[in-house]
Amino acid sequence: MLTSALIYSFLSNLFLTGGAAPGSLDFVDLLYKASNLLDKAGGVISAGANDALDDIFGASGSNATTSVSPSDLTAAFSRPAFFSRVVYCSSATVMTFSCGAPCDALEDSVNILATGGDGGLIPRFIIAHDNLTNSIVVAHQGTDPSSIISIANDVNLLLTPIDTKVFPSAAQQNIEVHSGFLDTFLRTAPTVLSAVKYGIYTTGATTVVLTGHSLGATLATLDALMLNDALINVSIQTTTFGSPRIGNQAFADFVDSSFSNGSYARITNEADPVPHVPPTFYVHAQGEVHLGEEGAMACEGQENESAGCADGVGLLALATGINDHTGPYFDGISFGQDQCLT
Repeated sequence: MLTSALIYSFLSNLFLTGGAAPGSLDFVDLLYKASNLLDKAGGVISAGANDALDDIFGASGSNATTSVSPSDLTAAFSRPAFFSRVVYCSSATVMTFSCGAPCDALEDSVNILATGGDGGLIPRFIIAHDNLTNSIVVAHQGTDPSSIISIANDVNLLLTPIDTKVFPSAAQQNIEVHSGFLDTFLRTAPTVLSAVKYGIYTTGATTVVLTGHSLGATLATLDALMLNDALINVSIQTTTFGSPRIGNQAFADFVDSSFSNGSYARITNEADPVPHVPPTFYVHAQGEVHLGEEGAMACEGQENESAGCADGVGLLALATGINDHTGPYFDGISFGQDQCLT
């Protein structure tokens, strides 16, 4: 019989010592091996083994799901998606709205307040005023597969205590986050905070929208928590796309307690493997909306294992699903530098 210890040891060692970056050949090979291991068990897996898989790929949450209509999907998430897409383009082309379709979708309704980042050690970011919604928008670039430094940001799997000087409301809660994500966030946090305060002061906006894809999704989430502590009488709205897990159970609970009533949304796409990493000791917050073969589903709870949610996708599908990470997600929207004209 395939035991809990064998499954746990095999998958944990592959993830934690293999250094397999999502999308790499090593990562795909990892998932194939995991799937083959389960197949060889002949379907005889003990309850303990299921517990081990829960530990690795996320604990089970509520299994309730609600269908989301295409029109509601567009209305709620298209604006954040446009910003998450355009931030992959060079700052120079974004400032002049000359980056092709990503810029065309925003040119007539957005004022760029600040840009930064180098596309490597510091992922690109933009801070803008969205005239359509009278909100300040902060968007972060995701992982650039052509940059070794960006990939390195993703494969550092160590949990580290959250910085309670930046997140004072997180004090004394045993909150830990991915050290690579936290380090990357801290490189831009002071600039983001100053630019957002300036934008609120100059525009009178009372809503701040945080968004990003992939690595950018983790930075947007950390930004949202920082701004939630730092700003008064401002609504914080966060929408992320293809986010990996960011922190431990206490972190997921902290996100849930900080945002409510749909103000935190986490969009996952088809068989994208990235939302399934890092594995052991990491947990997603609530707010998942999964885009699957049968349409979009709002997935209740932190790690919903229903068939219409990301945690319900099988290992073999994940092994071949890396293209789902970039999209398309909905309305033909995909992410990455290949969406930019230059």
